[in-house]
Amino acid sequence: MWQERAQRYILPGSIEQDPRFRDEIQRLSRIGLLVIGSIAIAVSAFMTSAHVLLDPRGEMLPVRAAMLGSLLVLGLLTILTTRSEALLRRGRLIAILAATVGNGIVTWSLLLLTQFDRNAVAGIPGNITMIMLVAAAAIPFRPTDMLVVGFIMEAEYVALALLAARLYSVGRGVDPLYVLFIFMVTCLSTALTAVVYEQRRSTYEWHKRTLETAEKLREAEARNLLSENAASVGRLAAALSHELNSPIGALVSGVDTLLLLAARQPHSTPQEQQRLLVLQNELRKSIQQSTDRLREIVARMQRFSNLDMAEVQSANVNDLITDVAALLDRPEDKVEVEMDLQPVPPLVCRPQQLSAVFSNLLGNAIDATNGDGRVVVSSRSRDSAVEVAFSDNGRGLHPNELETIFDPGFRVSHGRVATGNWSMFSSRQIVREHGGEIRIESERGKGTCVRVLLPVNAVSENV
Repeated sequence: MWQERAQRYILPGSIEQDPRFRDEIQRLSRIGLLVIGSIAIAVSAFMTSAHVLLDPRGEMLPVRAAMLGSLLVLGLLTILTTRSEALLRRGRLIAILAATVGNGIVTWSLLLLTQFDRNAVAGIPGNITMIMLVAAAAIPFRPTDMLVVGFIMEAEYVALALLAARLYSVGRGVDPLYVLFIFMVTCLSTALTAVVYEQRRSTYEWHKRTLETAEKLREAEARNLLSENAASVGRLAAALSHELNSPIGALVSGVDTLLLLAARQPHSTPQEQQRLLVLQNELRKSIQQSTDRLREIVARMQRFSNLDMAEVQSANVNDLITDVAALLDRPEDKVEVEMDLQPVPPLVCRPQQLSAVFSNLLGNAIDATNGDGRVVVSSRSRDSAVEVAFSDNGRGLHPNELETIFDPGFRVSHGRVATGNWSMFSSRQIVREHGGEIRIESERGKGTCVRVLLPVNAVSENV
């Protein structure tokens, strides 16, 4: 077990195949390169100011100036690489080059400064430690990348120490203690990189699982809303069937009778023809009334479904409520639906969605009365908003039910899994997307009042 875990920390290569994780690594590499470049520029500026103030004419000034100027150029080049997407795809490689070049500049400069200060070489271990720790924290290196950086820096130190001793007879050559120290720093930095990389990987996988769970939840919500909407469609179909039967029946009867009268007219006496004309006129009026009634029902359905209108538009809440109430008027119910609609300003909204909310709330209020009760639907202006209220004298809600009324969930009913509160959850989501809110007041045995508050001028960006 521990061998597998250690291998995952040291060689975490599989996660690199994920395109989204690679994008995240590229984003972090850009930030890290900016940090490294900024640090190089800041160090150059600070040290230059310090040397000018403390030793403006010293013998070490040319070497120090060359070192700090090189660091300044390196920092600027490192920052410039972040502007190229092609280079950012090799962000780790650029960071390795920047770190090793920076280390080479400082190490070589410190070796040359031993001509004037024998203790200058003592800054090499501290410089290497600082570079490796900054790289480990700023760049999303893999452990193997940090190991490569450490070995390159160690090789740089050995090569530059030998070169300085041979060309300028400066320095103390290769110090075994420095070699051992750099090796230890490399191991520690690699371990630190492994831990940081594992944390990044775990965070990414947790975020990925969260997104997958959210997507599954949305799919489950959609399925459950479809099942609940099927029940609503059933109630709507029953109401619509009742609405259509009367005018269609009158229309068919009128047309049949009109055809019979037209067939009898050529063979009738003048007196009968006069009577037949009167009957035909009455039938035409009845047919016209039935046609107007059907046209009104179709127009109401079009407003309710919003199929022939733009998604976002100005609408009057009272018209939406009236259409919904007419479509939900079920002859088998003994519920008295009382309308108390006050003049209200129009809203910029999605009428189809608000109609669905009003249909759901009115349907719930009617169901709460068990088919025999009273429901009051009211609307009024309230400051810069419109308030719509659905009040019933039904069974009311238990305090525990009221607390969880908007929480979507599942329950087992008669051995089957059923959904609960998804319609209320969806209604609240729609109202919130319109910048409004839903409030519910209920008392057990006395009824429930649901208030929908919709702002007039403030429209959510999600709408």
